[in-house]
Amino acid sequence: MATYNVAKYLKEQLDSFMGQTRMPDELVVCDDGSSDETIGILERFEKQVPFSVRIYRNADNIGFTKIITKLIWLCQWDIIFLSDQDDVWVSEKLATVEEAMNSSSSILFVVNLNEITDCALNRTGVTQLGRIRSPGSLGIRDDSPIAGCCSAFCTNLKP
Repeated sequence: MATYNVAKYLKEQLDSFMGQTRMPDELVVCDDGSSDETIGILERFEKQVPFSVRIYRNADNIGFTKIITKLIWLCQWDIIFLSDQDDVWVSEKLATVEEAMNSSSSILFVVNLNEITDCALNRTGVTQLGRIRSPGSLGIRDDSPIAGCCSAFCTNLKP
């Protein structure tokens, strides 16, 4: 998970990691120079959970693309799940994706559907796929790039 000044949203995401039916093996966080309480929240979380939390702080802001690449290389387990800093995961996400990936050696990449909420996490009934398919979507097709936060992939696909 990449972070940058997200203290406002971070607790809900971290709580959703703890609410998984299958606990994460590790959480790798790369912070891009936050000046709010983001690091403090992460450090308190690290002390409370039964899995490894590794927090890396960039001295300089390196931007989204470079931080995601750095994060991927820091991950050590067989399946890498990407997470945006303001996501909230459903409790079965890790178990369901892991089961799908373990069902066949030919499955190297999994994409899950996401539901868009408002800033108070109220459900809207709108999914990213639904938004792409909706009229007036500026011609975005179903084969448009997917959100990284909905992705999990085998570690051997590292760039």
